[in-house]
Order: sequence, then C-alpha cells, then structure tokens
Amino acid sequence: MSSDAAAKSDAKRSTLRFRTWAVRVLVGLSVLIAVLAVTGLIYEFVAAKIDQRRFPPPGQLVTVGDYRLHISCVGQGSPAVILDAAGGNSSASWGLVQPEISRSNRVCAYDRAGMGWSDRGPTPRDLEQHASELRSLLSGAGIDPPYVLVGHSYGARVALVYAKRYPSEVVGMALIDPGKLDDDARFPPENRSELVAEERTITLARWLAPFGVVRLFLPKAGYDDLPEENQAAERAFNVTTKFFRTLSDQYDVLSQTYSQQREVTDLGTTPLVVVSATVPDDATRRVWTEMNAELTKLSTRGVHRVVPGAYGNVNAGDATK
Repeated sequence: MSSDAAAKSDAKRSTLRFRTWAVRVLVGLSVLIAVLAVTGLIYEFVAAKIDQRRFPPPGQLVTVGDYRLHISCVGQGSPAVILDAAGGNSSASWGLVQPEISRSNRVCAYDRAGMGWSDRGPTPRDLEQHASELRSLLSGAGIDPPYVLVGHSYGARVALVYAKRYPSEVVGMALIDPGKLDDDARFPPENRSELVAEERTITLARWLAPFGVVRLFLPKAGYDDLPEENQAAERAFNVTTKFFRTLSDQYDVLSQTYSQQREVTDLGTTPLVVVSATVPDDATRRVWTEMNAELTKLSTRGVHRVVPGAYGNVNAGDATK
C-alpha cells in the first residue's frame, strides 16, 4: 500500500472514530438530560403534593363551571366584605387584614382561578371573566349581597369591573394601590422596561417550573409581615407550575385588561376609598399615585388616602397589576 493510500485509510479511521465518539457523547448527553428532566418532574410532583398536605384550604371549594374556586369567610355582620388579592398573591396575603375586619363584619378572602387553593380556569383571563367567576363563587358559597369590595392592585381591577357590571350588589369599595395602566404615556421608559423584563421571567419560569427548577433556585418572595403560616403558604404557591401558567395567562390579555378597566367610567354614588403607598418615591410611583387620585372621580363619594412610608407592590407577579 502506498503512503498516500495509507494516509487516506488512517484519516478515514480517525474520522470514523471521531464520529463514533461524537455520537456516544450526544447520546450520553441526551440520556442525561432525559434523566434530569424525569427526576425534576418527579421532584416537582412530590413536592407539590407535600405542600398540598401541609396547607389544606382554610375555606371551602365551590364548583364554578367545571373547576373549583376557594373562598374563606369569618365573622358576622352585613355587608359582607370581599377581599381580592394582588396579581401574584393568594387569599393568604390577607392574614393580617381579615381577622381585624371580622370583628365587625363577615369578611371573605377568595382566590381567583389559578391562584392559591383555586383550580385554573378557562381563558382568556381578563377582568370580565374574573368578575363573572367572582359572582358565581359568591352565589355558590351562599354569600348574599350587599358587598364591600376590597381590592389590592390586580384585585382592584376586578372590583372595578364587578361594580360596573353589578352595581346594585356593591355598597362600598376600598382599592389599595389599584392596578396601574402601564401603557399610560406619563410613565417613564424604565417602567415599561421593568414590565417587559418581568414578563420574560414569568415566561421562562412557566416552562421551568414543571421540572422543579423554579422551586430549587427562585429566591423566596417576601411576605415577612404576614403570620408565619400565611408566609409559608404564599411561598409554596409561588413556585408552582399552576402559578406561573396563571400569571402568563394574565399577561396574554394585559392590553384587554387595560381596556376593560378604562371602560369603568362611572360608579355613581358608591362610596370609594383609594389608598396609595409612597415608597419607593420615584417617577413611576408619582405617576401611579396621580392615577389613583384620578380614580376617585369615578364616584361622587370618592376619597384618596396617601399613606406615608407605605410600600407599593414589590412581590413577584404584582406587575400583572
């Protein structure tokens, strides 16, 4: 065999060995990824089941359509006060407020579909859907009107649409830092940048959560001011696949949500209190407070209260305001 032929033969053997090695590496990596994925799925499934046992629903699960919504009521007295949490929170976030109100009135904290102890509901997850579900929930739970609606951030959006659709059922409203309309031209550019960044984070978390990645690596959210049991429940909810899918569903119709909120233009004589935080004192906060003050004009009995030193929404998911 000539030297050229020998060289070509050696080159072919080297190429074949390299290809064989590359295939083995790719197969090995594929097997490793598959094993990690299955392990992550099992880990997330088991961890979620453990959390379900650790935190049983404190209230009742009411069937609405073909899914269940959770509501927990304490106290006596009319009108019933209905608590609706911020975009990334559950009924557990009212752990300090609900006991205080229960001293004088029946007060009910509920979980919107996909949040807390409630099942995921149908899409689109817009305000009209939320308001319709809330009415069905209250009826199914035997909680008769009239109501005082208390909404925090995204929950305030729902309260506004509910009061527009069912005005005879609402005798008062308290809106705590109502969900801001982020497409308003008065907001600085960084407000939009923050919203886009959060949407990307939630989209990524939606795909990673089923494999336990979020549960393992996402920094624990705040809630340090809540009772210990409520803190633990909120933190358990905020790493689940259901949670991030629900936030993603809300983002999908955010422009529709803004439009439906703007359609609320007149609350008549319904007593309305709008509460604003002051921290952080930045350009976004100042525009938000200005918008809160404007909301009081929806009612002839509207009042704006600014609470010095109070913090605005800082927890994950609240930008779905």
